[in-house]
Amino acid sequence: MDLVILAAGEGKRFGGDKLLADIKGIKLYQYMEKIYNQAYDFDNKIIVSKDGEILKYYKGRGFTSIYNDKPELGKSRSIKLAVEELKKIENSGSVLFGVCDQPLLRSDTISKIIDEFQKSNKTISSVRCGNRLGNPCIFSNKYFDELLRLGEDEGGKKLIKAHICEVLFVDIENEDELMDIDTKDAYNYVLKKIH
Repeated sequence: MDLVILAAGEGKRFGGDKLLADIKGIKLYQYMEKIYNQAYDFDNKIIVSKDGEILKYYKGRGFTSIYNDKPELGKSRSIKLAVEELKKIENSGSVLFGVCDQPLLRSDTISKIIDEFQKSNKTISSVRCGNRLGNPCIFSNKYFDELLRLGEDEGGKKLIKAHICEVLFVDIENEDELMDIDTKDAYNYVLKKIH
């Protein structure tokens, strides 16, 4: 299993670079790296960001750091940059895509998604709480070309809808795990929840 962390969002609704926000005495992007690393021993690890500080930090922790020079083109730009890199190397055959602003996501949940996916005969997996889909998602490398054809601000949900019979939904009970820090209100909510 490979890992791609998408960390190139512009943070417009947050009013600045949310990935530099403090979570328990460290920056959000550092906090998220620990969550992913505790979950699984990934074969290849990639971070896509527009921020040199973030890229340097992750590179020092064994990630391939990819600079996204056009974050305004939306999340599909980061997905494509990562997939292009995975196609160049000996990839593991499946990749977990995660985001860098989801600090209530638990390492155990990531481990569960990977474990259930690997035991299944499905080629896509998505975490779900009730009717709400969220990150992380897993895609077999058979979808790499489709991911490269995503439109400007499209993401993995487009493929999930197009290949619904191929999707393993992994249900979780706590919807907070799916929360992105997109606003200051969300950030303040997360700070109250993290002990």
